[in-house]
Amino acid sequence: MAVDRGLLDRIKTRGEEVLTQLSAELMSNPRFVGAVEGALRGRDKLEQAASRALRQMHVATQGELRRAGSRIEALEREVADLRRRLRPQAVRARGARTKPARTKAAPGRAGSVTKTRARPKGGASAAGQSGVRSR
Repeated sequence: MAVDRGLLDRIKTRGEEVLTQLSAELMSNPRFVGAVEGALRGRDKLEQAASRALRQMHVATQGELRRAGSRIEALEREVADLRRRLRPQAVRARGARTKPARTKAAPGRAGSVTKTRARPKGGASAAGQSGVRSR
């Protein structure tokens, strides 16, 4: 279906003219301007009240979350930059290091268990069995 491009341009232009005229008439009406101003003041008061309520509940506000996200992104960039700078040093350090030779465990030592002294019942130590705590 072919649509005349000129027709679409004329419709678009006429629509823009009508919207411009309508907005000019609305902005010249003091009642409309007062209603818009009242709505904006109401929105501001609502945002302030919601922010206070969220702070009282220890919930982050939208602005605080945005700032935290920005800070996290900045820290991630900083960490990435540090990793880029440290990478050549780590490669040089790995090249300079030599692996130590592995040694075998002495016979009879593998899997041995170390014995520990048993504690008296109640968890009190032998020195503090009187029940009186020392400070």
